[in-house]
Amino acid sequence: MDLKNLRYTAVAILISYALTACAVVPPRGTPLTHDQRQEAQASCIAQYTVGGAIIGGLGTLALDNLAYGRSSGGRVAAGAIIGGSIGFALAWGHCLYLFADIRSYPVAGAAETVTQTGYTASYGSYVKFGSMDINPVSVAPGGKVHINAVYYILDTDMNKQVAVTEASTLYYYDYSKSNWVDLGTASEHKTVELGTRKGDITFDIPKDAPEGSYKIMLKVTAMGKEDSITKDLAVRRG
Repeated sequence: MDLKNLRYTAVAILISYALTACAVVPPRGTPLTHDQRQEAQASCIAQYTVGGAIIGGLGTLALDNLAYGRSSGGRVAAGAIIGGSIGFALAWGHCLYLFADIRSYPVAGAAETVTQTGYTASYGSYVKFGSMDINPVSVAPGGKVHINAVYYILDTDMNKQVAVTEASTLYYYDYSKSNWVDLGTASEHKTVELGTRKGDITFDIPKDAPEGSYKIMLKVTAMGKEDSITKDLAVRRG
């Protein structure tokens, strides 16, 4: 393939990517039915995985032409497959807000929480996790993970309400780089009473999610303070 054809092919690939990237995905916070959520998940994942495949194919195409003055359809296809495979975990992270259902509710008031935690006014603003459980700890692609967590939020003024951000971040272990990759975060913002809160989070695992080691980190931010807690998750077939 000569340079002229490379330019034409590159333009075609970039146009295809632009069309894919313009797929309509509901903005964060949009109420969705079960069917609407599944449709949005599929659309969002497709948007980012197709982009990865296109970029992988384009990269191979460009390298072949620079090195050899021609390209191989097989190598371009392989590049697209590799790009799509590597990109799927990142795509899941980009779309995490569509795969995570985050809910929390109060389970104890401020006075009871003070007794339970040993809080004193010298602590000032206080944000602390008490526990986090994940079930199951190993899940197959296409399954679900349920997370239960408890956190405490207190301040010297026990009667005030505070703005809270509850966030869930997904990490994937990249064995090729021996490093954890931050895939993305889903979060909820709300105003709450002081005391003890329980969080119930459900994660849908995409049916094409790469097998491997993951971590889920929960973080609560309020009154300029934050606390986080992390649990391991394995995605395995069979």
